[in-house]
Amino acid sequence: MPDPLLPELARSLRSLGAARDPATEAAHDAIFAPLIAARVRASRAEGRDVVFSFHGAILVEQIDRGATAAAAVGTMHPAVARARSASARDAIEPLLAALAILDEGASAASTAGPGSAEWEVWLTALRRAFLAADDACSHLARVLREPPIEQDEPRWFRRRG
Repeated sequence: MPDPLLPELARSLRSLGAARDPATEAAHDAIFAPLIAARVRASRAEGRDVVFSFHGAILVEQIDRGATAAAAVGTMHPAVARARSASARDAIEPLLAALAILDEGASAASTAGPGSAEWEVWLTALRRAFLAADDACSHLARVLREPPIEQDEPRWFRRRG
């Protein structure tokens, strides 16, 4: 039974059973695992506590950590891992911004409660965050599909002929 206080949010969950490549799976896990966990907490929360289940700053940290870890998989050199992690952060930046906006209205929504104008503003921000998550997932998957470019030794240490 759907939660009347919180609409269904994750469009990409509809294709959860679809065949995917490893990059798409890793991107989905990095982005949606924290969001799904928050959605589960929210479905168990009462009234105003629903808002605090989606604490944007915590979600930003979890998603950032998951995306950068996924980007570093299979890399040998720290510089390559850092470069891929930076690309992953670029791919998810709009989502991180949307989650930060979510926190801006959380206090007012929690104080005013379900059905209030503040609650509706917060719900709109939450929907935008999930839409941003769908987009970020596809952008991150593209980053993760690119093979790491590794060199045996850093070019600044190569011997010249």
